[in-house]
Amino acid sequence: METIWVLGATGKGGRAIAAELIGTRADVVLVGRDRDRLATAAASLGGRNRTVLTPGPSELTTLIAAEKPTVVVNTIGPFGETTAPLARACVTAGSHYVDLANELPPVQAVLDMDADARSAGVTLVTGAGFGVLATESLVIELADGRPPASRATVAAMPVVDGLGSAVLSSVIDAVAYGGRRYRDGRLLRTRLGAEHAWIPLPDLPAIQALAVPTGELEAAHRASGAGDVVALSSEVPSGRLARAALPVMSALLAVRPIRAGVQRLVDRARLTPPATSGDTSWAYARLEWPDGTHREAWLRTGEGYGFTAKVAALTVARLSDGEGRPGAFTPGALFGADLARDAGAQIIAPGTVTS
Repeated sequence: METIWVLGATGKGGRAIAAELIGTRADVVLVGRDRDRLATAAASLGGRNRTVLTPGPSELTTLIAAEKPTVVVNTIGPFGETTAPLARACVTAGSHYVDLANELPPVQAVLDMDADARSAGVTLVTGAGFGVLATESLVIELADGRPPASRATVAAMPVVDGLGSAVLSSVIDAVAYGGRRYRDGRLLRTRLGAEHAWIPLPDLPAIQALAVPTGELEAAHRASGAGDVVALSSEVPSGRLARAALPVMSALLAVRPIRAGVQRLVDRARLTPPATSGDTSWAYARLEWPDGTHREAWLRTGEGYGFTAKVAALTVARLSDGEGRPGAFTPGALFGADLARDAGAQIIAPGTVTS
């Protein structure tokens, strides 16, 4: 029987993914470091599952090598620390790997393992959630049948039911990393907070978003072929005062001891900021071509965690069923834009506009 390990199964994302997977043909294993919380999660999920207790991510690499699960799902943040070693452990063990990362460095780190994954005959998928897939699916739709774009702009505007510690850790890492964008095909450092925009929505008021160094930037660059790419998000405060403060916050969090202390606070205090108001998550993409034409598209779905859980579970189930192919991918690059539709999203893509 195929075995699926859900790492961080006691967290918000891990529990939601496990709930989607329990009842499938696979043996679902809940992996965590707190015995009591793990038992509570297993009891609340019901169905056929078992648990594995581990002290932390570093010990997981040894366990993966010994047990060789069919698929490993990594929901443990900060992904900048967990993604690369766990993905490498899966390559060595011959296990498929899926994560929810949306910070730029860990997404790039997994994609850089493509040759190793192909040699090992395993599939690595990074960014299997609203972050990455929502905007990537739009770029794939817009780029289909067209030459490489000259410019791509993407924006993620999720609504979430609170924020788990893994997501907060990812935001901290993204702020510490500083601004990034593609210009003339080169990834360049920019001042965090310098680029912001009002993102249009169909028949709704525009939403303000800020350029941040997410995995969506890399996915849009690859899917569009554009040399000039910017990725924006509504999850980081984008008011005038916030934009002015972000470079200072970025410089402080770039100091490893300070960042580590804030990460520990988030993890131990179980901080949960208020949920974003509303019940509809949006993503946006705009591609422009050298001939002056452009196209826009929107993705509409429900609460962001729910969509992420469905995307990750669908990705894992397909890999468990042998539907993947060896290599390292973002979810849309592997399964196409229809993966977002299968997870419950609606894609709105009007025709080409001539400037």
